[in-house]
Amino acid sequence: MTYNLPMPNRFLSTCWIFPTLLLVLTQPANSQTAGDFVGQWVMKLGQRTLLVLTITAQKEAQSPIAGFIVRPLHFRTSDGRSFSKISRQTIQEPIIRAELKDGQLTVTVRNPKDASDEDSYQIALADSTHLQLKMFGPIDPLILIRTQETLIPTTDWEETRTYSDEDSAVSNPEMQLLFEEDQKVRQPGFKIDWATVSKSDAERREATRQLLNDGKLHTGEDFERAAFLFQHSSSSNDYLLAHTLAMVAVKKGQSSALWIASATLDRYLQSIHQPQIYGTQFFTRPNEPTTQEPYDRTLVPDPLRRQLGVPSQASQDERRKQYDAERNLQK
Repeated sequence: MTYNLPMPNRFLSTCWIFPTLLLVLTQPANSQTAGDFVGQWVMKLGQRTLLVLTITAQKEAQSPIAGFIVRPLHFRTSDGRSFSKISRQTIQEPIIRAELKDGQLTVTVRNPKDASDEDSYQIALADSTHLQLKMFGPIDPLILIRTQETLIPTTDWEETRTYSDEDSAVSNPEMQLLFEEDQKVRQPGFKIDWATVSKSDAERREATRQLLNDGKLHTGEDFERAAFLFQHSSSSNDYLLAHTLAMVAVKKGQSSALWIASATLDRYLQSIHQPQIYGTQFFTRPNEPTTQEPYDRTLVPDPLRRQLGVPSQASQDERRKQYDAERNLQK
């Protein structure tokens, strides 16, 4: 399924063009019959339907099933879980040949606008309600679910947006609680015992790391909150992890995470004795003016800072003066 080239039945990956889409199940059951595959199967991204596979039985021995697959005319994926450049146009490709062997159903579909354009699929069942699909190439398996509803692919995709199979997920309440605890001890006017806070920060980071390793963070909000916790470390690796978490949050549509993505990169650079590039980090030392140094002020222009929600250099200069004025009032 191609999307930018004149080959209407090629998938386009972010890495390369795949000439064939293979639907492969990891655990085929040799006892399965053609009738076990009959039904409608869908792949959904949140509440949106990406593609629909319909399989019907027929009596002809040379082809035990018929049916078709309906999908967007084109889309892009590099991992089989996130999809972008999804076309609002759909194409319905009929199954023209099928063979059941060793529990796997091999089918061939044809582009209705080009009789010479055919693709082969291998399909097998995970269980009575799931198909596990693996694309040709280093793409994680896809999952199709059997449905009794009559569905068609969604047609109001935004081609500039990335969609995920976790789009309908809700934020993790444990991650929310950890974030709230992290922010509570940093509220203005709160007298901070840094020895106690540093210990509790480390405990919260460990709990967050466990949630991350267990795959319990799903939403952009989850990943943004996790980024804030890891940037409260003193470890270069934690700053780099925080930056990565923030990038995932942005990818999931959490645009507010752009700021923490910028701040964590600045903090990482300074932790490895390199100048910050956005100017998000301010430092105060006894009897010295507030500083942002070391700071490379030439690499990122103000218009680019604005795209990231980072104040201009002039605004940063004013903030340094404000910090110094506040310190002078406290003397």
